[in-house]
Amino acid sequence: MVLSLFRRDKQYWPSEQFADYTIEKTIGEGRFGICYLVSDGQKSYILKQLKRAMLKKAGVKVRFEEEILRSLQHESVPRFIKKIEREDFNGYVLEFKEGRTFEDIIYLDKHVFEREEIYRVGRQLVEILKYLHSKSIVHRDIRVPNTLYDGQKVNLVDFGLARWINNEKYRADMDFAFLGDFLLHLYYASFELKGFKKRPWYDELQLHPKELLLLKKLMGVDQRYTSIFEVEHDFYETFEAYQ
Repeated sequence: MVLSLFRRDKQYWPSEQFADYTIEKTIGEGRFGICYLVSDGQKSYILKQLKRAMLKKAGVKVRFEEEILRSLQHESVPRFIKKIEREDFNGYVLEFKEGRTFEDIIYLDKHVFEREEIYRVGRQLVEILKYLHSKSIVHRDIRVPNTLYDGQKVNLVDFGLARWINNEKYRADMDFAFLGDFLLHLYYASFELKGFKKRPWYDELQLHPKELLLLKKLMGVDQRYTSIFEVEHDFYETFEAYQ
């Protein structure tokens, strides 16, 4: 019994068959699970394998992602397809979303985001958050590895830390610092450090006053926004020239 608790989960390799799917490649591995790109011969999907040790340790917390994804219907969020439970596997199949992570686009491609593109990307994230918060869901993990982009459309993935908003431990405004940090990554893609002294972002980035205020309120440097509608209002005012 003790041995089975610590036995490593089976990892699946390209071309291997699993249920009705063929494993194409491993996309990534986190604390709670492993994600694979799979296909059924016609379409591609994401297979998420939940780690048994974490299922035992975290219990019901691991199930929040499944519960929340089942409740969502949004073009920028992967659709829950089905659950798979077997003796040697616990997990589910999700819709495959196109695009590369912003992490790869920024750090591998060295892509520079101009203001107009920052507006287009940010606008989509604000709309996604409006939808999630309207469903009483806080994502809590809007980061460059968890956002996909094909040059036009933004998709938000990895709902492993998402929770139902209760205005106590889980609040909607938790997403605002993540959104601010995400936007800072886009701004810093064009930043060139001059000299050796690193300064706070609000000193070293060349930001317009409205951009500075928006980011400070998202990050909590100034009084943080209390709702996504306040964020939306200031966001559109900040990027008025690009609408």
